[in-house]
Amino acid sequence: MNRTFGHGGKVFSTARQLGVSPESILDFSASINPLGPAPGVRKAAAEAFNRVGHYPEVGSPALCTALAGYHSLPAENIAVANGSTELIHLLPRLFRRAAGRALLIAPTFSEYANALQLAGWKCDYLTLSHENGFALDCDRVAVELAQGYDLLFFCNPGNPTGKLYSLAEVGTLYRLCKGNGCFLVLDEAFIDFAEESSAKYLLPASDSGLILRSMTKYFGFPGIRVGYSIASADVTSRLQQFLPPWNVGVIPQAAALAALADREHCRKTVELVNNERRNLTNSLAAIKSLNVFKSAANYLLIRLDSGLTAAELQENLLKERILIRDCSDFEGLDHRFFRVAVKKRAHNKKLLQAIAGVLKESAY
Repeated sequence: MNRTFGHGGKVFSTARQLGVSPESILDFSASINPLGPAPGVRKAAAEAFNRVGHYPEVGSPALCTALAGYHSLPAENIAVANGSTELIHLLPRLFRRAAGRALLIAPTFSEYANALQLAGWKCDYLTLSHENGFALDCDRVAVELAQGYDLLFFCNPGNPTGKLYSLAEVGTLYRLCKGNGCFLVLDEAFIDFAEESSAKYLLPASDSGLILRSMTKYFGFPGIRVGYSIASADVTSRLQQFLPPWNVGVIPQAAALAALADREHCRKTVELVNNERRNLTNSLAAIKSLNVFKSAANYLLIRLDSGLTAAELQENLLKERILIRDCSDFEGLDHRFFRVAVKKRAHNKKLLQAIAGVLKESAY
């Protein structure tokens, strides 16, 4: 049976639908580093092909060590996976029960619910409001947690909102979870653009939480699946028991090692995204029928205040071979919300002009 996935990044299926090449589509639905991978990644991946006649090292020890150095953490706090989504699907097994109960702070990444429901878990939502910028009300969280939950999933920055929550807010959330016997899963897939707000030195201090990280977005290679978790040594050890022995191949490991080694590429990425996000936010906000939400990630969530729906806008933009993410399928959002990635200036200008054309407004 085929599963339906409510995610962005559907450039290949969209290209087939339009009868064009994927390269001819400007994909704003997937939030990937606009600079692409670091220059050394391609070379490292090509050279690693010479090792495909051998099994990769179990547990990716060299990559764990490199990630530990990158974050100034012990290697025993790191578990590497075939994308962070592999870890999301394994998390219910940590609790050794057929059916648990999870709380998801919405709007949020749909794969949490997919993974939990496949494992027989019950999912409830605590939905944040766009009217106050998706602010986190920890008093509401405390009331909800008192009902009894095994897991709480929370994104920082929010996905798809881009909202950045302070380390103090995350600390309060963590303590509320710990006090109620609930395990916190903190998804920091886009925290690379605001690394100072990471809770990577907080959660590994006990066995009450885990951080998910991705090498897809910031490092620019979603086609090479690499993700990892940061947690205490005990939680990490337990999680590794459920990981397949050769879950990350020799090519992904080599690519990830090369990406981590190029700190200058990382610096340039943050600088470009911060500049272009600010410019794109201001330009989109100048279009009267758009409400643009403040973001700390490499994407922007936008609400249409015209009569047009996000699906209709998406359909019109596809005529220009521009793909955006219709966010109407996110819990807590409706048919007026859409998301766009932050790309290089020339591509962002094309998006602005195309949106303004559809809405019949000026882009500047």
